[in-house]
Formats: sequence, structure tokens, C-alpha cells
Amino acid sequence: MHRYDLIIIGAGPVGLAAGIEAKRTELDFLLLEAGTICQSLVEYPIGMRFFSPADELAIGGYPFPTPHDEKPTREIALNYYRKVASAENLPVRTYERVERIERDAEGFTLHALRLPHATQAQYQARCVLVCTGVWGKEKRLQVEGADLPHVLTRYDEPIRFWHRRMLIVGSGNSAGEAAIRLADADAQVWLAVDQPALERCKFRPFILREIQLRVDENRITPLTEAQILRIQPECVDLRCAQGVESLPVDFVLTLIGLEPDRRLMEPLGVSFGADGKPAHDPETYETNVAGLFVGGALSQDGFIYVARERVGRAIEAIRERAQNR
Repeated sequence: MHRYDLIIIGAGPVGLAAGIEAKRTELDFLLLEAGTICQSLVEYPIGMRFFSPADELAIGGYPFPTPHDEKPTREIALNYYRKVASAENLPVRTYERVERIERDAEGFTLHALRLPHATQAQYQARCVLVCTGVWGKEKRLQVEGADLPHVLTRYDEPIRFWHRRMLIVGSGNSAGEAAIRLADADAQVWLAVDQPALERCKFRPFILREIQLRVDENRITPLTEAQILRIQPECVDLRCAQGVESLPVDFVLTLIGLEPDRRLMEPLGVSFGADGKPAHDPETYETNVAGLFVGGALSQDGFIYVARERVGRAIEAIRERAQNR
């Protein structure tokens, strides 16, 4: 069986950036993606805006076009990354989900499931770079009723919630963007944050401005210092700065963060930090398992513009290893 210098798991923006670096350093490599290219972006809400400006989303030196200096949308980003992957002719194998990684005498054997026909595939590599991000493992509220069917951790488009009573829980950009879009879709929106003021949340400035505009228009009702106590079929009991309330809601949308999926790396003996992410060398991005590297959100680089630069460190370390073989 052919053994690659490197297999990259995940063909999102960071995985593609790593692939471009691997190609330019003439590594023998392959990208395996469980879904389609940039599957993590495909699962973003339709029409969602990115919180970063266009130049921070670009990879491989390819300019990221955005009309009229607007914030890039999901659709623009998907088109951009598809064109970059095609221009570079990257060896991406979509719908090949890596199920298991095993150590072997010369590196690793990867066991993959090829969809949609569920056939088995095996690959061998001297090094593996995991760029799967944290999508797919949403954090959930640890309260009574959190598993009720109207408690959601994702939404696809706001029109589904037209004229519905929505409680959004979260203090980050995703929660803020959801509150804005749902308010604009004529939903009744409460935004529950754990901070004493909206200004203390992790909202980007433009997100905060748009939230405050809708608060002034009585289209978003903020609930600060909020603690969810219990979720019932027709209401949510919570404590907040405004007191203890029982809100009559149709849906609860919890956008309180993501956590990494350990299933591929934990059986190999990878050490994890207090944040649940793999511990790694800050210079090479190699984990405590020799030859196994992490990139992007798994390496604590939460922004594409940071990860695209730093993933090059891993590729350089892998290139040096291949040359010294």
C-alpha cells in the first residue's frame, strides 16, 4: 500500500490552506473530508455573514472578493474556497470519513468510510494533520429540559421562526448574529447573556451595534446575567439581572460554544488540555503522539487568518522530517 508523507483530515479553510502549503513544498499528500469541501461552512445558516473581514478569510495568496465592502457571506465563502481548491488542483477526497487512526511501524494507518455506499478504505501516512475543527460537538445546557425537542443548538435559516417566540442563549457572535437575523424575520426575540451588559459580551463591534439598534426598536429584549434554571414544553424559567422570570417561548436556541471531538485522537493517547483541545508543541503543532499534528480550531487558533499562517509551521516540520527520512 502506498504511504503518503502526509494525510490532512478535513478540507475546510484551514485544511485547504495546509494542502496548498503541502503542495508548494512538494510533499506527497492527500486530503480526506467527511462531507463535501468546506462541509463546516455548508452547515452554517443560509445567508450567514462572517464576523471577519474578507482579507482575513483568504488563503494561499488568492484575494477574497467581496462586493461593496460588505461582510462576506456563507455563499460567497463557499464559492471562493471551491475555486481556490480547483485552481490548486488539490487532491481532496470528499465523503471519506476517517473512522479510526492506528499507529504502525512507519506512521499511521487510517480507516475511512466512503459515502454514500459505505465502502471501506485504508490509507497509510508517515504524518497526519487533523484540521477537523470543532463543528459537530455543540455544548448543551446542563439543566432540566435541555433535551426537549424545541431546544435547538443550530438553525439553518430565520424564516422557519417567523412570528415565533425565541429565546437565544449565548454571549458570542453566533448568538448575536442569530438574534439579529431572527428579529429581522419578525420573530419575538429574547437574548440571554451571562454578562452584566451587552457591551461586556464577545460580540464584534458591528454585531453589537446591530443588536443595540434592534433593542432600541424593541425587536430584541436583552436578559443580562442570565442563568437558565429549567426548560419546560411551553416556557423557560430563568434568573437574570431583571429578576426571576418564566418566559413563554416556542423555541430555545442555545449557541453557547463548541467542543472538540476526541474520538480520533483519544485512542492514540493524545493529551488534552483543560479546554478540551489537544495539547501540542506551540512551534510545530505536533501533539505528544509523534507524527500527529493539529491545526485550526483544534490548535486553539480560532480565526482563519491566524490558523492559515500557523498551519505552515506544521507543514514545515513535516517537510523537514520527509527530507531527513
